[in-house]
Amino acid sequence: MTSTHQQPNPATAYTPRVAAADHQTQVQALARYAARATFDDLSAQSRTELPVHILDCLACSIAALGAGPVSACRDQVRDFGGGHGVALIGGGAANPVYAAFWHTVLVRYVDFMDNFLAPTETCHTADNFGVALTAAELAGGTGRDLMLGVALGYTVQSRLVDHGNFMTRGFDHTAQLAFSHNAAAGRLLGMTEAHIANAIAMAASSDASFAVIRAKPLSQWKGLASAQSALGAMNALFLARRGVQGPLRVVEGPLGLDHLLGRPLRVDWDAEGYEGVVSSTIKKYNAQIHTQSAVYCMIELAAANHPRLDVAAGFDPRTIVSIGAEVPQITYDFTGGGLYGTEAAVTSKEQADHDLRYLLAVALLDGNVMPAQFTDDRINRPDVQSLLTKVSARPNASYTAQYPRLMPAKITVQLKDGTTLEHEVQDYPGMPSRPFTWNDVVEKFDQLTADRIDSDLANQIKDAVHSLEHIKVTDLMALLARIHVD
Repeated sequence: MTSTHQQPNPATAYTPRVAAADHQTQVQALARYAARATFDDLSAQSRTELPVHILDCLACSIAALGAGPVSACRDQVRDFGGGHGVALIGGGAANPVYAAFWHTVLVRYVDFMDNFLAPTETCHTADNFGVALTAAELAGGTGRDLMLGVALGYTVQSRLVDHGNFMTRGFDHTAQLAFSHNAAAGRLLGMTEAHIANAIAMAASSDASFAVIRAKPLSQWKGLASAQSALGAMNALFLARRGVQGPLRVVEGPLGLDHLLGRPLRVDWDAEGYEGVVSSTIKKYNAQIHTQSAVYCMIELAAANHPRLDVAAGFDPRTIVSIGAEVPQITYDFTGGGLYGTEAAVTSKEQADHDLRYLLAVALLDGNVMPAQFTDDRINRPDVQSLLTKVSARPNASYTAQYPRLMPAKITVQLKDGTTLEHEVQDYPGMPSRPFTWNDVVEKFDQLTADRIDSDLANQIKDAVHSLEHIKVTDLMALLARIHVD
């Protein structure tokens, strides 16, 4: 496969040598793993689940169009993203560096995309989608190429999360994107192992990000940091193709990642497949990933006690004395007041979708947690602001031991009349133990896009993704470019 992007001048381009296989660095081994990937390496399960995750990514992307910070990013692309054109979701074109930035902004900002869960770490595997989409289009690729790029990006990032301790050492979960973005894009653009390795080395050594991005008080950057990673990775990728070299011992070399993580980061890439998507979890609710079971538990508790806990049926939430949540330690750390702190006040989307108090309060009041629950008006309404003060969380050691195989949660609601209502769940729809089906993701897509695109265009996009193995990426992009949201 060849790229339609301008190639470097053969007279000035330099192709560095790759070390022998038995002396390869981690970056070089990863580059070899990426360069050898083919669609035939994907299992039947991956080929079934990839269109599900890709439609989920597109639903999140369409839902993000028009949001304040997203519009600022669109202005940035318009001002600085000119050059060789790649079609954009939402219309227009940009050079591939800024196209990847834009598509990553879209898939990430609403915070409704898929994730990978590890015992003490996490990452948003969907952060790889925008780069894969851009590279596949730039290369004139097929839907199968896009599926392979997504599978490759998801697998690389999730394996690094599995084997590393990035967040516990102060790195953000976007730090691994320097590896996964360039592995996927380099493969789709037909780059050599040496060029891919140098691109990864340059991006990994320069674009590390810090976990303070997720600490309270949260800012808009939590939804944009992965797009900055895409910008840096793609810039490094094209520099590498022009012959620029990076520190290939960025992992195991002096003062490299091993030093910063305090332990060796070793993945046997020769033994890895490309099955990252099957261990990725799709969000059922528009809420931080580790709160999904708790939110699901609250909604199930309310449904089991209908109409007693149904606000629409006349229940007065002022009769609630307290709402208690028992959750795994990682849920408590990210959203319940643990390691990453507590919001002094919940007044913005960024704060609300990562605050367990708000999420459980609004889930009980509204019966769902979707983008509508994160408008400024809804967040700051007195009913939810009052109820969230009655919500508390604590880690449960047994639940922590079962995570991430399961994500148990227990909700206890105490009422003024002395009644105590309890419910417990073990997981939620969307986890690898209960993966989304095509019908599940179509329902989510329809919910997120219903007031944004007309039904004919929505159906064409769904049909294109469902038949992705048989179309060109340009066919899909022609549909996505027709989307216009004010």
